[in-house]
Amino acid sequence: ALIALMATVFMEIYGKRGLRELATQNLSKAHYLGSKVKPHFSGLYFNEFVAAAKSPEAINAKLLGKKIVGGLPLADLYPELGHTMLLCATEMTKRADMDAVAEAF
Repeated sequence: ALIALMATVFMEIYGKRGLRELATQNLSKAHYLGSKVKPHFSGLYFNEFVAAAKSPEAINAKLLGKKIVGGLPLADLYPELGHTMLLCATEMTKRADMDAVAEAF
């Protein structure tokens, strides 16, 4: 019920045009990041994708030093996806942060 309430408030605040704008920003920013860090899979994605990473933990440690929350290492959840991580970009993600993520790779 809390998530439904949150979604309702979000839709009320942003409206139809605002939600479309947020979706466009999410898509654009994720694809900007995807152009810098090659996605592991070739399918379509919206605002998150899986990227190959030799050492997800080392990448996240570098990013944490820059006060950036890195991606989710997937090896523990999906052993067949060892050396990959889930990356996400939203309307709140800054280009400089995405460039730092790409540099950490």
